[in-house]
Amino acid sequence: MFIRFGLFYFCVANICTFAFSQQMPSLKQRPIQLFKEQKKIIIPYFLNDNSDFKYEYNVKVFASQDSGKTYKELEKIKGHYGKDILAGEKQIWWFYEEENPDFDGLNLKIKVKADYKPSVFNLMNAEAMKYSALLPGLGQNKVKYPGAWKNRWILTTLTVYGLIGGSIWMNIKAHQTYDQYLASQTRSEAQSRFSEAKRQEVISFGMAFASAAVWATDIVLVGTRGTKNAIEKKRILKKNKEKDAEIGIGVNQTFYPQLHFQLKF
Repeated sequence: MFIRFGLFYFCVANICTFAFSQQMPSLKQRPIQLFKEQKKIIIPYFLNDNSDFKYEYNVKVFASQDSGKTYKELEKIKGHYGKDILAGEKQIWWFYEEENPDFDGLNLKIKVKADYKPSVFNLMNAEAMKYSALLPGLGQNKVKYPGAWKNRWILTTLTVYGLIGGSIWMNIKAHQTYDQYLASQTRSEAQSRFSEAKRQEVISFGMAFASAAVWATDIVLVGTRGTKNAIEKKRILKKNKEKDAEIGIGVNQTFYPQLHFQLKF
């Protein structure tokens, strides 16, 4: 009995709230491999980021036995499928008899779908704190994606420097009012100007403290997010290594296709 395979690969981008100038990734076809004795079909494919910008993929595989009219997501599989898949040479093993004991292979088409999103591997770890230490807010875009407003981090910069500027201005005003207090001609005038000078001084100190608090908070938050990035990177790397080990391949595995689109059971 002959079985005809149609193999279709495509990538579908997740809808992001921000734009990228980087070249979009691609998913490339590799010839299918059949292992009749083990009742499995190996579906190799290649994920290419196409640039230095990295992505994470959510890979699903579907099969049709009516020449592509309807598809069903496969469940009896192992290998590189699911979320957090990184770019490179990949394999999915489908145990077709476990999926369908009555499987006959007629009119079979297999489709691999890979949604993608920007990877945490494009982001920095806790060392991004040095950028926020240099300029308030600057480290934010180093540890997380900016969202709809790319330059949102500038708000932190403006807040910190605005408070510093306000503190300096109120301090100058406090000294001016104090000089007026020294030149006062009446007791009530002196009391009023002295109270005003103290109030301006308190406001100056408060704004200085607030600027330091905002700046320090930004540095801490960047460090915290950077630490989470490091943990997430380790988790994803571990998961991908486990996927490799699950089907017994190494990172630099070379695939040797055994067949193309027409198989014989």
